[in-house]
Amino acid sequence: MIKKIIILLAIVGPFGLYFLYSWLLKLQNKKVPVAKLLITSLILLLLSLGFLRFYSGFDPSTKYTPAKYEDGELKPAENK
Repeated sequence: MIKKIIILLAIVGPFGLYFLYSWLLKLQNKKVPVAKLLITSLILLLLSLGFLRFYSGFDPSTKYTPAKYEDGELKPAENK
């Protein structure tokens, strides 16, 4: 869930911040810099995907144990 929120914020964040900024300063006749916001979004998206790739994965050499029932209790999956 956190991964989805990070990716969504990377995409929508610059646009939301710009519109909040323009609303607070009451900028009405100013053109929206779509190209700059799009490039900023893409850069943040690439950074967040890189961060999630390198810091939230599991080591390939770990042993995966699937979820199972023991004594009537569900034990979650584990990477050991």
